[in-house]
Amino acid sequence: MSSNTLISNINKHIQENFWLYIISILCVFTGIILGIYSVKYMGQSERNDLVNYLTNFVDPSNTSGISYKLIFLQSIKNNLPVIILLWFLGLTIVGIPIVIIIDLLKGFTVGFTFSFMISGLGKSGIGIAILGVLPQNIIYIPCIVFASVVSMEFSIMLLKNKFNKQWTSSTSGRILYYSVIFIIIIVVLFIGIIIESYIAPYFVKNLINSMGSVSK
Repeated sequence: MSSNTLISNINKHIQENFWLYIISILCVFTGIILGIYSVKYMGQSERNDLVNYLTNFVDPSNTSGISYKLIFLQSIKNNLPVIILLWFLGLTIVGIPIVIIIDLLKGFTVGFTFSFMISGLGKSGIGIAILGVLPQNIIYIPCIVFASVVSMEFSIMLLKNKFNKQWTSSTSGRILYYSVIFIIIIVVLFIGIIIESYIAPYFVKNLINSMGSVSK
């Protein structure tokens, strides 16, 4: 498939599912805003505990080092089940509300993490948040949005077939095509996982070492 054909198919998909994209993107951004504000209204005890943990984690005097393998496995655990769940929800007909909740939660996680790093570490946290949180989420968020739209689109298609009492061999073929799309999404997702596991920690570590210490 040529690049022009691929771009054409992507544009067609966006046009045909414009409102689903709007819904998904709005949910993610709503979640980000909620995550940011949740940091502001945290209790002082919870805030202090998290600040102490975060400060210890990024302390350059901490000689335990970074376990890239552990981050890699944790990143898979945090992200892969979400995509698999979205795939499953698209097959359930009634999964759209849960898809929306997943988008909200993803946005909330990003907003909370980014906001807390800045709130907890001050100016130092800005650089750490940009290098440690932003890069992989440039991959993760589009993957979540696209997977959410594909899931909702397929769920709507199955719902229409149910109302029309139609279940043809083409529907079975669409399920296979639908599953292949999610396999492609997972492949792209792993780019973000690699960034989160091996690239972002490397840059964060160098940033922390260059600062000498983390302080507000």
